[in-house]
This record gives sequence, structure tokens and C-alpha cells, in this order.
Amino acid sequence: MNKTLYLHRTGDNTCVSHDGYIQMGSMCHSVERHIELNPTINWIETYWLPDVFMNRYKRATFQAHERVSGGKASIETRPRDFPDEGASRGLLSGSQTSKT
Repeated sequence: MNKTLYLHRTGDNTCVSHDGYIQMGSMCHSVERHIELNPTINWIETYWLPDVFMNRYKRATFQAHERVSGGKASIETRPRDFPDEGASRGLLSGSQTSKT
């Protein structure tokens, strides 16, 4: 089985590798040198880059989960199992008990 990954030329001696979905690494050598250093992978030079990982869209499975669960708002508005837990420390909105 031969892996296929992608390279994007960002300069004369720099390139970025990606798998078609997320960027994997920024290299300080040319596309040609990178292919020479990693001959066991089928490298394809692309003229586009996917978004960096932190700017990615939510995965389809997570979107489906949010749709079924009602999203974050439904979790925050549900009744708490232990409503007074943490109230004495001001962490949750429960009745505060004062220690004297």
C-alpha cells in the first residue's frame, strides 16, 4: 500500500505538507528535496492549501451529534443533578451556605 500525501510550494526553498484536509508540516526545503527525502510516499504537488487546523469547520459527525442533542444551550439549561454543589465556592448558582 502506497500512501499519497500533498505538498504546496510556499517559496523557493519552503513547502507545506498536507493530507488534503489539514496541514501537517512546514518544511524549510524545496518540494523536490522533500520528495527526495521521503521516497516511500506518493507526493503530489498542489496549488492550494487546506485551512489550518484551528480554523477547521466542525466535523459532520459532531454536527449530527449537536443536531440530536440540541447543542450547547440544551445542556446548560437542563436541571443539575446536584444543584448546590460548588455553590459555597461561588462556582455554581445554588443556594450559598455561610460558615460561621
